[in-house]
Amino acid sequence: MDAGNKKRQRTKSQSRQSPGHAESELIESEKRFRAVATSTTDLIWEGDVRHNILKWFGDIDSCLGYGPGEFPRTVTGHMENVHPEDRDRFQKSVESALRTGNDFHAAYRMRCKDGSYCHWEERGKAVGHEKGKAVKWVGAVTDITARKQAEEKLTRSKEQYKRLSQEFHALLDAISDDIILLGRDMSVIWANQAFASRFGRSAAEISGEYCHTLCCRLSSPCKNCPVEESFKSGREESARVLNPEGKILDKRAFPILDGSGKTIKAIEVTRDITAGVRMEEEARRIQSQLIHANKMTSLGALVSGVAHEINNPNSFIHHNAQTLNKIWQDALSILGQYYQDKGSFKLAGISYPKLQALVPELMNGINEGSLRIRKFVENLRNFARPEITCMREEVSVNNVVMTSISILNNQIRKFTDNFYVDCSDDVPLIRGSAQQIEQVIINIIINALQSLPDKKSGVRVLTSYDEQSMHVVIKVQDDGTGISDDILGQITEPFFTTKSGSGGTGLGLSISETIIKAHDGSLTFKSEVGRGTTVSIKLPVKAQ
Repeated sequence: MDAGNKKRQRTKSQSRQSPGHAESELIESEKRFRAVATSTTDLIWEGDVRHNILKWFGDIDSCLGYGPGEFPRTVTGHMENVHPEDRDRFQKSVESALRTGNDFHAAYRMRCKDGSYCHWEERGKAVGHEKGKAVKWVGAVTDITARKQAEEKLTRSKEQYKRLSQEFHALLDAISDDIILLGRDMSVIWANQAFASRFGRSAAEISGEYCHTLCCRLSSPCKNCPVEESFKSGREESARVLNPEGKILDKRAFPILDGSGKTIKAIEVTRDITAGVRMEEEARRIQSQLIHANKMTSLGALVSGVAHEINNPNSFIHHNAQTLNKIWQDALSILGQYYQDKGSFKLAGISYPKLQALVPELMNGINEGSLRIRKFVENLRNFARPEITCMREEVSVNNVVMTSISILNNQIRKFTDNFYVDCSDDVPLIRGSAQQIEQVIINIIINALQSLPDKKSGVRVLTSYDEQSMHVVIKVQDDGTGISDDILGQITEPFFTTKSGSGGTGLGLSISETIIKAHDGSLTFKSEVGRGTTVSIKLPVKAQ
């Protein structure tokens, strides 16, 4: 028999397969479909518009908070639970699909048993026709509630960012100093109103022009331009410039770094200090104090305008973190039972056993971060508005020191293997705020730790009582890199920092000095480059 005859015989044999075999294949195929439909995260449905029947593959009841079989299995019952505002649009989409036989796609809100609504995205396809009309449909529903909530949150965040940006620009325009943002070619990207008004033009008209052409009528940057130096060094730079009108300008440049640490832009703040320079030494000292006061005023305006906007979302984060933690605690028993029944599973790609330890850590991290934000905002408020309240508390300096060290235990282990504490037994109580003194000690110890060149170098914290002056003395000594004489006198000035590249704000020691002065105490520094620094805090023992 040739190959052609054999092929024809096999074809005839296949065509003579029994109807029972075809039916068995159909049943098996339906089983596979049901297995897939009930295992997917989407809800699969099958509807028959002739008999008003809607069959679900998946736990539709628990998805909407109903008991088993409680949610209606009819087309009309389903429609009645669609949000009233979405129902007409959804119904028109369904009617159009029934009329044309085309696939349909709709997004709408579905009512849960408790009256809340979840967001659904639904797709359907006709699979059965009668007299030319689609009567039998299959489709799937995807719960997009989380996505919708994320989109709404993103929209709110964008609106809030836009509002904060507007307030920030308004604040800069209200400052009398000239403020400009410059590119690497020294062209003006943005200018505040004070700068633009000097030339009788708007900020938009100035954009794109060169700073040295506008300010000094030069074809190239000034020889001692602090902005050029800031682009080279990546640090804050300052200089005095004599302009063509004979005015002496104090210019400060602040670099803006990209992710790799390269300076891509710079902010220049300019102030006319002609009168101050021409005054006697005492007059210049007074002028310096006024500049300092102006900075404090600027900070106060910034805090009053922005602190509220920070605290509101921060409170939202703090409250929601606690709620999420409660949700997780309530869900643990359910997840644990599922783990025992079904074995290991993953959430967000992480196995359940790991999540049991990881989620509490994440929750604690969110909560701790929120509390740190709240404390930082409060510090800014105290700095800008230094009136200290609740200063009549009896304070044990030794206890405050030990509490501070306990809080910093992890940081201490990270930076040094030589940390020494010696608290004298004869230190009397003082009157003041334990929390604020603790804040100062923590800040100073952190600075000491961060100055150490290696873990072999040490930090020592000592307390004592000077009976002659009736002052409690706290000393923090370190074997760090030390502070040079040229900047030692500046370290408590607001915004002065040697750690701008690593997130330093220049407010830590300024706030610390404000607190100690409020306690009628003193904060002094002795340092030698390469040998270390000693910080001394003296607090008076007040009458009972």
